[in-house]
Amino acid sequence: MKEKRKENRSARHSLSQSLKTYYNEMTSAQKCENINDPVDAHFFDALANVWTRLFIKLGVVPNAVTVMSMLCGVAGGVLIAFHTLPLTIIGVVLVIMSAIFDCSDGQVARRTRHFSKIGRLLDGFSDATGYFFITAATAICAARHCPRWVENPTWWTVGCGVAAFIIYLMYIRQCQLADYFKNVYMYMIDNSRGNELSRAKTIRAKRDAAPKGSFDRFAQANYAMYTATQEHRAPQTQKMLDKIEQRGKTDEIADAYHTRALRLVKLTNLMTFNLRTGVLILLLFLHLEVWLFAFVVVVLEPIRRILLWKFEKLARELQGEEYYKA
Repeated sequence: MKEKRKENRSARHSLSQSLKTYYNEMTSAQKCENINDPVDAHFFDALANVWTRLFIKLGVVPNAVTVMSMLCGVAGGVLIAFHTLPLTIIGVVLVIMSAIFDCSDGQVARRTRHFSKIGRLLDGFSDATGYFFITAATAICAARHCPRWVENPTWWTVGCGVAAFIIYLMYIRQCQLADYFKNVYMYMIDNSRGNELSRAKTIRAKRDAAPKGSFDRFAQANYAMYTATQEHRAPQTQKMLDKIEQRGKTDEIADAYHTRALRLVKLTNLMTFNLRTGVLILLLFLHLEVWLFAFVVVVLEPIRRILLWKFEKLARELQGEEYYKA
């Protein structure tokens, strides 16, 4: 009897150690623990870690995982568009797999130290492409549920298509804001593990130094355009970063930004993939897809504008002389 209890204790201890190792492995591959989306941190990251172990064992590079994420998102959108229950369920599963692989590609990159500018561009392109098909599927499903009071179903269909394109553009802007200010935050707190902040002027210099006609030049040019778009929407943040480059980053400004921006950075998670996709899945099964348009325009877009205003206000205040070396 004692031997059996001993074996049970040993088994429990072994399981506890395995779970602890798995948790540490998962968190070590996160960009920055205190600003992660809770759904990613407690669900998608855990599932992604299983795939990450397999991908690393098989020698799969992060960009290949990103392509897998994009293909799952595209296939999921196509199946959802048919709007039959079995295909919708399969489509939703593929969309979830797309989110899991999207987490996994970053985990693989950070664990193998396999980073590249093209990988960062491909990651953004993958998200945008997958969500384009998901949004198009939403428009198709909404068009099929034309209300009885609509006199011209053709105009309803056209309206759904236009609305879907508008919310797709809003998605791009909202995700760009979340991505950019997370990287600014990690730069300010010196988080080298997850920080991917680059300045457009630096990328342009690398573009000009690359051989003409080379793939590297093409990649740097596209990355510069992507980064310039983010910077254009946050002029006060650019002035703050310019001043830091000229005068140096002090502990005072780093502490001030961390204290005042942490809550804002966490709120940017509301605008990324998980919340809007969760709402979409719920509306799909309720046959109320058209309400996704209202949710994005009435809820998410005002959040984006308010957060951008608050980040810019903070950057303006942190340009004061008291935060810089004499």
